[in-house]
Amino acid sequence: MTCSEFEIRLCDYLDGASAATERRELEEHASGCQLCAALLADAVAVQQFVGRVEPVEAPPELVTGILYRTRDVRSRAWAMAGGWRVWFRPLLQPRFAMSMAMTILSVSLLYRVAGVQIRQLEVADLSPVKIWQTVDDTVNRAWNRGVKFYQNIRFIYEIMDQWRALQAEDEQAREAEEAKKQAAPPRKVEPSGRTETPR
Repeated sequence: MTCSEFEIRLCDYLDGASAATERRELEEHASGCQLCAALLADAVAVQQFVGRVEPVEAPPELVTGILYRTRDVRSRAWAMAGGWRVWFRPLLQPRFAMSMAMTILSVSLLYRVAGVQIRQLEVADLSPVKIWQTVDDTVNRAWNRGVKFYQNIRFIYEIMDQWRALQAEDEQAREAEEAKKQAAPPRKVEPSGRTETPR
């Protein structure tokens, strides 16, 4: 056994967790090595001393003092870390976390009311072929909807254009009729019932 192995197994030896063969090997090594024997003697003495000492009760203000003194150290460590942590520090406040939770809840309720099906991703969904098919299908559907919308709008505009042309023709015919009536001289009616057209 080497001295480094002795140091590694010393804690188990003192705790009584090592097997009998390991204990025997440690004791044999300590009897042959003066440095390890001194280390073993010191460790046993410390263990016996700690066993005799009465437990000390911490003063009540100890935790408060530690927290008060380390608060500035923590904030300085955050400031020294810099980078993205400084920018996201305000977002780590409890009110923002609660706001984010309420936003997620609201969006999920809206999805549920709208009837959107939310399901877990599966391995097949991450296949490049599946992704390409989904993207291609979505693009084709969007293109077809755009073409139909354009054709419908064009058809409606053509109908409206023809309707306006017909209205304009009717308006011109009415104006021409009124202009004829106003331009024509009035006819005289004779007692015999014949109308006489002036010359």
